Amino acid sequence: MPFYEYACDDCEVVFDVRKPVAKHDEPEMCPKCGEEARKVITGCGVIFKGDDWASKNNRVKSQMKDSRRKAGIRQESKVRDGGLSGGKLVPNVEGERVGSWDEAGKLAASKGKDASGYKRMAAKEKSLK
Repeated sequence: MPFYEYACDDCEVVFDVRKPVAKHDEPEMCPKCGEEARKVITGCGVIFKGDDWASKNNRVKSQMKDSRRKAGIRQESKVRDGGLSGGKLVPNVEGERVGSWDEAGKLAASKGKDASGYKRMAAKEKSLK
């Protein structure tokens, strides 16, 4: 059975009454002065469980924000370590930097590596110039 909160306007007493939902409309008398009290509308403590509630959505949003922040930190460390320059790939073969993707393709071919990826990057580099 739920609790209902009442307030007496005459003596300003606030009290709770526990009664069945079926009797929620019945009036209550003030225990202090005996006058009829009015029902007070109050909030209730409810926790909604499941996937579609704001608390879970906010938690997931916070987790995604942390994940993106950590990924940004990893990206910055790659830039510092020389793997990336300004967030872009730089022409290199096995960590050995060269001046262009065309040179990287030639170096890779001379080392017996597959140079097809370098050729695509060289074509893209030429189209940007």
